Amino acid sequence: MIPDIRKLGAACSYYQKTYPRLVDALQQIGASGFISLPSEADFHSSIKEDLHQYLQAANEDAYERVRMFRLAWDLTMSPFGSRQTQYERFFFGDQVRLSSSLYMNYPKEPFVQQVQSFLKKR
Repeated sequence: MIPDIRKLGAACSYYQKTYPRLVDALQQIGASGFISLPSEADFHSSIKEDLHQYLQAANEDAYERVRMFRLAWDLTMSPFGSRQTQYERFFFGDQVRLSSSLYMNYPKEPFVQQVQSFLKKR
């Protein structure tokens, strides 16, 4: 079984455009919460009660909330996350060329005939 190359090309084109948007959405959601995240050691220091009080979420304790923010920070703002975004953006090739190739190589004739047939009926 061999996958349809046009469907794979469309998926690649979609992913190249979508991944950076997902990263941007996480950055918008995280906002200033990414700026001064406490470390693991901070939760075992003299300020741990303050951290638990001021960093808790409505349905999550402060420690778990900070763990989630750390994960999102790693994905969106760390050196790894920045490289990963760049990689996902260009791994399949130039976005413009990929989209252009998909358009130029897609069999458009059946759809052109459908439109022409519709116009003749009017």
